[in-house]
Amino acid sequence: MYEFIDLGAAGGEAAANGPPILGVEVTDPALEALCALGNIDPQHRPGAGPGRPCAALAALAHPLPPPGARIATLRPDLDSVSAMAVLAMRARGAPVRADALERLRRVDRVDGFRMGAWPGPRPLPESAEDVLADGGGADLGAAAAAAADRRRSLADRVALVETWLREGAPPKAYAGAAAARAQRLADSLRRGETRVSPTAFPEIAAVVSPAPGALALGYRLAPVVTALHPAFRFANGAKGCKFTVARYAPGHADLDAAAAELARREPGWGGQAGIKGSPQDRGSRLALDAVVAVVGAALHRRADREGAP
Repeated sequence: MYEFIDLGAAGGEAAANGPPILGVEVTDPALEALCALGNIDPQHRPGAGPGRPCAALAALAHPLPPPGARIATLRPDLDSVSAMAVLAMRARGAPVRADALERLRRVDRVDGFRMGAWPGPRPLPESAEDVLADGGGADLGAAAAAAADRRRSLADRVALVETWLREGAPPKAYAGAAAARAQRLADSLRRGETRVSPTAFPEIAAVVSPAPGALALGYRLAPVVTALHPAFRFANGAKGCKFTVARYAPGHADLDAAAAELARREPGWGGQAGIKGSPQDRGSRLALDAVVAVVGAALHRRADREGAP
C-alpha cells in the first residue's frame, strides 16, 4: 500500500524523485519541502504550544495518502513509526480498537513529556529496576527499541509496532530490550561513564552520558535537564556531541526562548515545547556550561500559552 522512507538514513536525494511523500515529523525545512502531501508534526512546528498531540495520535484523523504514496520520517522513533502503523491500519480498513488507542495515548504521554507535576528530588537509581520505574513500561520500551532499530528496514519496524499496537505483546526480538537498556544505564552510572550533577542553577541538572535513556536521570535532581551525549552517532554517519534540553512540565522554563538563543549561536537547534535538541545531522560545537547558561536565562519565563506546573 505504502512505501516507508527513513530520510535520516536515505537523505533528500532519495526523496526527490518518485511517488508523492507524506512526512511524519520531518523537522528539516528543506526535506519538509519535498513532502507534497504534507507533514504530520503537531509538536515541532514553530509556535507549537504544550498539549499538542504526538504524531501517532494525529495520524488517527489525518487524511490518508493515496495508494502507492511514500511516507517518510526524519525521526524514526516510537512516535513516528506508530503514526506510520496507524496510517497503514486505516488504509487497510483495520480498526484502531480501544486497547490500541490506549497504547497510543501512552506513546503520547511519554513522547510529549506529559507526566504531571515534578515529584521533587530523589536519589539516583541503584539498579535496573529503579531505572525502569522512570520509563513507560517494558512493552513500550521494547516497541521503542524495535522502532529505532536501523538494522531493520523501516517497513519491518512499522509492521512490528503495528503488531504491538493491535495485540499489546512487545516484539519478541525486543522483549528484553527495556530491561537490558535499563541495566546498561545503571551499569554506566555505577562506572562513572554517566554523570548526573547539579549546576549553578538549582532548577537545572546536567547529565553527561553515552547511554540511551540517561535524560530521565536528570529529573531525579531537578525539573529542567541539560543532557549531553559526547559521542552521538548521527544517521548520516557523523559522530559528535548531541545536546537535549527538556523540562518536566510547563512553567519550569521557556525552552522556546532558550532554543531560539541556542539556534542563534548554532543554527539547527529546535524541537517541541517541552524538549529541544542540537542539530540532528552534525555534532554541536557548544560547551555544556554555555548551554546550561542559556537555559538558566530562560528559567521561569512563561510564554502566554504555557501554564504553571
